[in-house]
Amino acid sequence: MRSFLLTLVVFLVVFLVAALSVHADGSGKYQITKATEDRVWRLNTETGEIAVCKLEGENLICTTTSDAAAVPKKSYDQITAEREAAEKAAIAADAERRDRELKMLDKILAFFRELLATAMGQSSGG
Repeated sequence: MRSFLLTLVVFLVVFLVAALSVHADGSGKYQITKATEDRVWRLNTETGEIAVCKLEGENLICTTTSDAAAVPKKSYDQITAEREAAEKAAIAADAERRDRELKMLDKILAFFRELLATAMGQSSGG
């Protein structure tokens, strides 16, 4: 039993030393290329992709270059046209809403006029 534990401990020590030496010589998957007070630039040695990472609490939040430099799917003219169309649609919807509100107010005023005329007719006639 004692020899088994000794063999297990030796195996774990050899494994840890081997794992640390792989990362120490820079041949790991990631390599830190630059570091500032709040950011770290990390190079993926397998793909060549660079990620900018910042520490938020206990987590390292990374944004890859492919995320940051994604090419828009639409041209500037298409985006501008869509924005203008959305603004026109919003203006039209607002005008329609105001028109409905004014019609409702007109109906309420007509009801009160009729109610007032009925009340005036009853008081003068009765």
